[in-house]
Amino acid sequence: MIISSRRNPLIRELRTATRAPGRRSGVCAMEGWRLLGAAVEAGVHLDLLVLTEAAVLDPAWAAVRERVRAGAAREITVTPDVFDALTQVEAPQGVLGIAPRPAPAPLAVAQNRETLAVVLDGIQDPGNVGTIIRTAVACRATVVIAGGPTADPFGPKALRASAGAAFRLPIAPARDAAAADAALRAGGLRIVVADAHAADAATQATWVRPLALVLGGEAAGADPVWRAHGARAVRVPVLGAVESLNVAAAAAVLLYQAAGLLIAP
Repeated sequence: MIISSRRNPLIRELRTATRAPGRRSGVCAMEGWRLLGAAVEAGVHLDLLVLTEAAVLDPAWAAVRERVRAGAAREITVTPDVFDALTQVEAPQGVLGIAPRPAPAPLAVAQNRETLAVVLDGIQDPGNVGTIIRTAVACRATVVIAGGPTADPFGPKALRASAGAAFRLPIAPARDAAAADAALRAGGLRIVVADAHAADAATQATWVRPLALVLGGEAAGADPVWRAHGARAVRVPVLGAVESLNVAAAAAVLLYQAAGLLIAP
C-alpha cells in the first residue's frame, strides 16, 4: 500500500517528529541514501524507513538500498506529495529514516589516558558542528563534548554535515563550559583552546594525550573560564587578508596537528 494523504495519522506523527528539536523528540531524522548507509554501517537500527516509489526503483543506489532496508524494522512507501511534506532538503532523494537518538555519553568517558576530546563550546551553526565531528572521527578523536548552546549533533543538518560520523564516537553533553572544564581537569587532561588572537601558534603547543581541544563559537569564542584555569591558547596562522579561519576549518588544522604530532607520555 502506498500512503497518498498528508492527513494520514502516521504522516502527521512523522511531521511532528522530524520538525521537533531532536533532544525533545528522542529520535533522529536522516535523509538521503549516503547518510542512511553510513548510519547503518555505524550500527544504527532504523525504526522506520520512508520511501517513494522512485527511490525504491532507483538503480543507482541499489546496493546501499538493500543494506539500509535490511537495517530497518519497518518500511512504508509514500507518494511524492506526501514525501514533500516530510523532507527538509532542497533536492530530496525520496528516502527518510527515523532512528532512536543515541544515549548521551557521560563526561567521565573523557577521563582516560588515551583521550583526544573535542569540545564544542557554544558552536551554534549545525553545519560547523557536523563538519567538526566528521573531522574528529577522521583524526581518531575519542569523544566529542557538546557544551552550552552548541547545536544538536544529531539534528538533521548536523547529521548531514557529519555524513553519519556522529554515530561513530561518544558525544557527551555538558551544561556549560565550567562543567566541561571541571570534568576534563578531574581526568588530568591537557587543555588547548583555539583562539584566533592567541600569541602562540598551534605548532608551539604540546599535543600529547590525554588532551582536549576546545573550540568556541565564531562570534564570542571559547568561554573565558578555560583561560582562567590555565588552558593553553593557540592560533592557526593566516597569511592572507582574513582575520581568522572558519571554526570548522580551524578545527581541521588543529586536529590534524594533534593526530600527527602525538608523543608517547
